[in-house]
Amino acid sequence: MNKKYRIKKIWVGFLGVLVLSFTMIITDLTGLTDYRVLDNQFRLLRNITPTQANIDVVVVGIDETSLDRYKEPLTLWHPYFARFFNAMEAANARAVGVDMVLPDKSYEFLTPGYDLKLLQAIRSMRGKVSLVLAQTVDNTGSIRPLFAPIVSFAGRDSIGVPLVKPETDGLVRRMYSSVDTGKVKLPTLAGRLAEQLGMPFQHGWIDYAVGKPLDYLSLSKVLDWYEQGDTDHLNQAFSGKVVLLGAILPFDDRHRLPVSLAAWEPDNLNLPGVLIHAQSLRTLAHHGAIQQVATPLIWLLILIATLHWWVRKPLKWGGLAFITSSALLFGISTYLLMSGWYLPVTGFVFTALLAWMARLAADGVMTAIEKKRLNQSFGGYVSPNVMSEIIAGNIHPNMQGERTHVCVLFSDIRNFTSRSEHEPPENIIHLLNEYFDEMTEAIHCFGGTVDKFIGDGLMAFFGAPNSAISPAKDAFQSAELMLERLEELNTRFVEDGIEPIQIGIGLHVGEVVVGHVGSKSRHEYTIIGDTVNTTARLESLTKGLGYQILVSASVAEELGYPEGLVDLGKHGVKGRSSVPVYGSHPSISNKTE
Repeated sequence: MNKKYRIKKIWVGFLGVLVLSFTMIITDLTGLTDYRVLDNQFRLLRNITPTQANIDVVVVGIDETSLDRYKEPLTLWHPYFARFFNAMEAANARAVGVDMVLPDKSYEFLTPGYDLKLLQAIRSMRGKVSLVLAQTVDNTGSIRPLFAPIVSFAGRDSIGVPLVKPETDGLVRRMYSSVDTGKVKLPTLAGRLAEQLGMPFQHGWIDYAVGKPLDYLSLSKVLDWYEQGDTDHLNQAFSGKVVLLGAILPFDDRHRLPVSLAAWEPDNLNLPGVLIHAQSLRTLAHHGAIQQVATPLIWLLILIATLHWWVRKPLKWGGLAFITSSALLFGISTYLLMSGWYLPVTGFVFTALLAWMARLAADGVMTAIEKKRLNQSFGGYVSPNVMSEIIAGNIHPNMQGERTHVCVLFSDIRNFTSRSEHEPPENIIHLLNEYFDEMTEAIHCFGGTVDKFIGDGLMAFFGAPNSAISPAKDAFQSAELMLERLEELNTRFVEDGIEPIQIGIGLHVGEVVVGHVGSKSRHEYTIIGDTVNTTARLESLTKGLGYQILVSASVAEELGYPEGLVDLGKHGVKGRSSVPVYGSHPSISNKTE
């Protein structure tokens, strides 16, 4: 592949990852996953570094025990709420928040003075204990009014909405100083309490890592203490503390939270709403609502994550870079969370993963294209196994020669020189091409490597570049297949009026040096050594000895002297002393004789 073209493709891929990543963040596709990560960070911090709350929040619960004791409907609990307020004043509570909506009308008609006790208790608290009462809205978003004297005695600035706003997955994670109902904007219960306590309030994330799980005191028990004059218990439980009164019932005012805040239900995440207000106050007293880091920093991190595209050798180093950077960012994000800052990490992780996997895929595609191009361009010049080793990077121009055990095969067409003198060159080329096509396929069938074509001769070897259990066996089977293919080829030649051909094949096994031979500008992958020369000499004996295949003693031994292999004794070969020779497949002329 052209280098400029490859670089262009790489940059196009990188820009694609960049656009896709920023689109993912803009459309908030990672939002729910970010929530899951945040929840796990809160759980992790609660387990490894529990943080002490800077404010004492006590929850008083209207539980089933209280309902069993006080038989009237909650709307008619004026006397019990009055005694509760009296108890909080007597215990010198710092502030009281009521997560229960008080009546919207008078019930004086039931019993004279029925409203008076509640109103007197509320008025008595003013200036002594900060009080915030709940007011809610109906299904249309309109305010549900409170009994006017209650608002008058408590003060307009002591009314807050106890509504909470879950995220898209149904869990409550954020606090708000006010709630927009669509018709009116109202201060929240937690917002009003923070105002009464002099704590600045910002919209943000509730810190669910602050403080231990909360327990509650039953309203019935608190009223028992008050009625019995048990000031010790009252003072110990409430003096100087923020008190929240709310429902602690199985199916009333329950919300899903990221962590379990209830000590009495340690494995339950569907918890009473009063605990959300309590945790909001603990968050405000600790470091304020958790704020998300500046948007430009998030975008910068996404940009950094896309740099995983440029990791060299992505298959080797990409995974390490991805795991290391993601773990580091998770650690930084968790540390920032402890300081009141929220850094979402999912966008970075997804982008880094996308960049890494996309680069892996891109490299794979480009490598496949490059392999295909090499095969198309050079597949006809080298054997398939050599080509595959080149593509795999196992054979390269600087490769040093190495000793290898191989079996060398030489074949030659008999009487080809005299034949070519009487045939047009075009016919000879056509004949050789058809012949070499068949012979090459026979050699490749058994993992052989065609080294070169020398006129009408062919040299091949077995056992390199891919090792073989028995190079001699592969070479001998290939030689037999060559003769079978030749017989089929000769049948076609006769049908076309072409004189059939005969060949001789020589096989010898031994050590050779395999590698690149030649100059820097022109070289070939080949073998050299005495084994090559001996094989060529053996092949030259085939015509005189009348066998189409001749093998050396070392080949015969590696083959196990199979049936059909004839011991022809020792014969002299050019350049060396006599060698034992074995023959297979007598030639046609030898059979005739």
